[in-house]
Amino acid sequence: MKRAWLTILVTLAFTVLTAAAMAQSDGAEVYARCAGCHKSTGLGVPGYAPPLAGHIPDIEKAPGGRTYLIQVLLYGLKGEIEVKGKRFTATMPAFADLNDGDAAAVLNRILTNWGNDKLLPKGHKAIAPEEVKAQRENRLAAEQVHKIREKLGLK
Repeated sequence: MKRAWLTILVTLAFTVLTAAAMAQSDGAEVYARCAGCHKSTGLGVPGYAPPLAGHIPDIEKAPGGRTYLIQVLLYGLKGEIEVKGKRFTATMPAFADLNDGDAAAVLNRILTNWGNDKLLPKGHKAIAPEEVKAQRENRLAAEQVHKIREKLGLK
């Protein structure tokens, strides 16, 4: 009987540890949902989906840019944008279905991948799940996110 309980406890502990490890995402699996438009290289599709490589750190540096990045992920973006003198027309879908941890993980992945980590400001801190959670209260439309982009003067 003791052996049966020990087996049950070991199995339960393994299950809990496995679930905890799976819950800690590095953003790679989530980014697979983004790669169709932004590509595995982060370079996007000319005229359609903007590059993340070399551009996302510029957004992070802008006042309000960090919050804007979270809002784009959660609520999407609708409306033509300009990035480094080039226009892009894709409508980004909302990914509000992501949990706060996965949303933070994928944002941190794009902030630090493709050499973006070298372009971030000194002292940059990773986006925390709590920051994502705080933005969920806004419930913005993709068009509203576009207006926020315009107000931030992002190019």
